[in-house]
Amino acid sequence: MREETVLSQDETEIVEVHLLRYLRGNSTETEKARITEWLKMHPDNEKTLLQIARMYDAQRSRERIRQRNPHAAFHKMQKRRKRRIFLRRFSVAAACVALAVSIVANYYFLSQKKAEQQFITIRTNAGMRTSLNLPDGTEVHLNASGTLTYPASFGAKERRVTLDGEGYFQVARDAKRPFIVSVENRRMEVEALGTAFNIQAYASDSLLKTTLVEGSVRIGMQNEVGAWKHAKLKPSEKAVYNRNGSILKITSVNPVYDTAWIQGRLMFRDMPVPEVLMRLSHFYGVTFDVEDAVINHYTFTGTFENRQLSQVLDYLCISSRIGYKIIPSTEDDSRGVRRTKVILKKR
Repeated sequence: MREETVLSQDETEIVEVHLLRYLRGNSTETEKARITEWLKMHPDNEKTLLQIARMYDAQRSRERIRQRNPHAAFHKMQKRRKRRIFLRRFSVAAACVALAVSIVANYYFLSQKKAEQQFITIRTNAGMRTSLNLPDGTEVHLNASGTLTYPASFGAKERRVTLDGEGYFQVARDAKRPFIVSVENRRMEVEALGTAFNIQAYASDSLLKTTLVEGSVRIGMQNEVGAWKHAKLKPSEKAVYNRNGSILKITSVNPVYDTAWIQGRLMFRDMPVPEVLMRLSHFYGVTFDVEDAVINHYTFTGTFENRQLSQVLDYLCISSRIGYKIIPSTEDDSRGVRRTKVILKKR
């Protein structure tokens, strides 16, 4: 709703003086700016400008008549007066209309631009997860330490969101507006019309992973020079994109292992330890320091539900003969998020 502003009597009188100067073409840049703002204050102000223009034109005509011989100039004045008034009124009216159109157009443009810039950002802390529904009805689950940004309302051509973290998307079908998840500053995009898929794409990770549960998706990947490559996934396929080397690998998987986190479970099946540590890092908000490189060649299998980090590490140590030490962060909160460090070494 447009806010209406009513000028006081003194302000109105001052503006009328400026309007006369404006109509005579003697306004300063400051006065022109003030008149422009005044016209935006209330719709009736545009009418006032037109009325003052008419009175000003009539006054000029009367002054000219007084300065001339009434009998000699009467017929000539009558002929020119009609044309002059018409042109003057037309020009003033046209200026008002143009100004009004400009104001409306600018207001519409700014409103549209403002609406387009209204974004909602959802963040989850370590060890937490959340779920939400987007404006189009798409259901989203956001894993720990993740960020999802989306517009308050989607446009007419596409439905685009930005993800930093891990998210599961149950996309509402809309054939006219593809649903696009953009990650890593649009380094990779996943496009779908109506489907279910999981994306793991933390900004700190070199691997961007997409697992398709049902339907189909189209993945777009951009390399360092800006060239795009595309690939399509079928259900139970997983795409792993290494952004360091711009390498894409597609394999068949059981989607249950990549989506178990939705129910609060961590499931690992013959997973390389570096990937295990990556998942634990995001979920518990910790950093890992592997002192013995041989540990990175181990694999790990296990399922955990609502377990503390120490319990997961204990199982990891028992099954893989790995020792660990937890070092709480001593950094000040003012420097950002504090992250506990976990040191791993071979026993």
